[in-house]
Formats: sequence, C-alpha cells, structure tokens
Amino acid sequence: MLKNVIKEMEAASSNIISKAKANLNKNSSSGNLANSLTSKIKAKATNNPKLEFFAEDYGKFVDQGVQGNNPGAMPQGSLARYNKAPMSPFRFGSGNSSGGGGLRSAIDKWVVQKGIPNVRDAKGRFIKRKSMVYLISRSIWNTGIKPTYFFTKALDSEINIINRKLAFAYTKDLRDNLESDVKRKGLNYKRTK
Repeated sequence: MLKNVIKEMEAASSNIISKAKANLNKNSSSGNLANSLTSKIKAKATNNPKLEFFAEDYGKFVDQGVQGNNPGAMPQGSLARYNKAPMSPFRFGSGNSSGGGGLRSAIDKWVVQKGIPNVRDAKGRFIKRKSMVYLISRSIWNTGIKPTYFFTKALDSEINIINRKLAFAYTKDLRDNLESDVKRKGLNYKRTK
C-alpha cells in the first residue's frame, strides 16, 4: 500500500479545495458551490490510488464558462456583443451546457434572491421583472458565461508541488515496502543511508 502517497494526496486535495473555495468567494453569490466541493481517494488499498474531486453539477460551467449561442444577435449598443467563453467545451444550444435547460427560470430565481431593484428603460419607465429576466437571459444565451477558472487555477497552482511531493512519497513507500518484504522473508538487510 502507498500510505505516504495517500497522505500527500489527502494534503494536496485539501489545499486545492481551500484555494478553489477562496477563488469562488470572489465570484460566488450563494456559497452552495463552494460548500459542495469534496474529494475522495479511490483504490486506497492498491498500488494505483486515484484522487477525484466532486462538486455541484453546474461547477464545471462556472469553472470553464459557457460559449454563447450567437453574440451577433445582441442589439446594437449592447455592452457585450462578443463570446464570453470562446474556449469553453460547453455551449448554449448544443445540448452539452446545462442539460435540463431552464435558463430563464434560473435567472428569475436569481433576480428575486438578489433583490435586484426595478430598472428603468431609456425613457425612464420601470421595466417589469419578467422583461428584465428576459433581457438578462437573452444576453447570457447569446454571449455566454465568462469562465472563473476557480478550480483550474487552484489545481494549476498546486500541480508542480504535488508532483514533487508525490515522487518523494512514492520513493519512501517503495523503500518501506521493500524493507517490509525483506523482513517478512527473514532476510538480513541494512540500510546504508
């Protein structure tokens, strides 16, 4: 068993999750995504343990963003007429973004949750919430969701440290396992260093 490797994996996962949560705190509105971040080491009792991370399903969209369906469809004078996540593997209208749809209902809930006050149009008239939800939804659908890379940045910042520590831990586990094997078989063994 690779007990030193597993110990380093556990420490690394804790660091990555802490950094990802800190990154989310800069961008998140409810904290639900940050609270959902967990990790698990699979196959601990083998020589091939795997570290996996888990979060709410929408976490991948927050991290990688979502490509807009058609930024050019935004009216002239719109603040955003560009794709906010051109490199994202997810895209509105492709069937591989949010799965169940419901963008407008999610935006409506968000507007209510945030307590967004009434907004006025160019002529000074109040815009109804339903109209405001439509306008926000249209903008998001057409231009996408900007990526935060909350998890990607956390992982990237730890990867070099993790690789070095895992190499040392693996070497120590290998040495410990060999020594244990030698002792179990009743052979004489003296470590030189």
